[in-house]
Amino acid sequence: MASNNKFSYEEVSLLEEQQQPQPSNKQRRLFLLRCLSPKRLFKFSFTLVVIDLCIIAFLVWLVGPLIILLTRNDELFGPRAMPGGSVLGSEDSDSGEYQVPRILHQTTPNDTIPQKWVDSQQSCLDVYSNFTYMLWTDESAHEFLATEYPWFVDLWDNYAFPIQRADAIRYFVLYHFGGIYLDMDTVCVKQFPIFDVSSDSEHRALFQSTKPTGVTNDVMISTAKHPALYQAINELPFYYRWTRFWARLQPYSNIMISSGPMFISLVISDYLRHLPSRPSPTFNVVTPHQMLPYIADLESSTWHTGDARVLMWLGDRPWSWYGLAVLGCLLGFSLVNHGLSWMYGYMCRRSRMAAYPVKQSNKLT
Repeated sequence: MASNNKFSYEEVSLLEEQQQPQPSNKQRRLFLLRCLSPKRLFKFSFTLVVIDLCIIAFLVWLVGPLIILLTRNDELFGPRAMPGGSVLGSEDSDSGEYQVPRILHQTTPNDTIPQKWVDSQQSCLDVYSNFTYMLWTDESAHEFLATEYPWFVDLWDNYAFPIQRADAIRYFVLYHFGGIYLDMDTVCVKQFPIFDVSSDSEHRALFQSTKPTGVTNDVMISTAKHPALYQAINELPFYYRWTRFWARLQPYSNIMISSGPMFISLVISDYLRHLPSRPSPTFNVVTPHQMLPYIADLESSTWHTGDARVLMWLGDRPWSWYGLAVLGCLLGFSLVNHGLSWMYGYMCRRSRMAAYPVKQSNKLT
């Protein structure tokens, strides 16, 4: 007659293990020699090396664009002379023909301008009084995207941070209309000579360089339908998809890469590297020093959080970045190899159990 005792799966496994005959010391030594034989050790070590190399290759592929920015910054984003060798801002070079439309774009959450930006906005309205002024609020930007670029509306609405929407809309309006984009915390001193941006090329853009590499999106000047900006608006969804999962964990890095200066630097780097020749007549870079006669940046950085201060502090100390990267790689490889070693030991224990099968003297009924 069957017993009324009921055993859980864990209890049955424990009883089976207790009933398993324990190997002798000689058997244990033979088992260890079998697991740690030169042939097995070579296979295991070779497997670890292959896995480590695959991880290194993946990391190099992942940060490859950043490595290109750092190693080829002067080639891609070094300041160059304006078309025809003209000096930026020469007063007598105005031919009266403007490839870049006389439009000034700025963004703000709503029509109520924060007090800290009232004076800077007014300075730009005064300096660019002969320009069409287009102030893009969250509402007007949403309406514009819904009408002209409806494929982007859902993504734009789902950005984790308001600054990402402010970043994204500036690329769309500059691509669509052309003109000049300036951040709201920019004080305008003198009108920028957009005639210096003109050239024989159909498309023309000018960006300001930034440290340690790339360009900023605080100041942008472009003709309408520029291919670099076309590439930017079409790559925004890609950068959104692979950054949205860790947006709240590292806000500053996420914003920079998903839509901010690092994003536009990576896009323009890719655009320039695929052109048949460089320097390109379609794109130019000026330094912050060259822009001093025309603008002053208040650098309010209203979207910066605590992590931004830490990363910017590290950014001024390149060797800190390199040291942390090396330390992180060593720690990562240590954890991976430790995990693989544990798996190897687990497989050996499983093979030991197979070598000494359970012999049940009593049946659990």
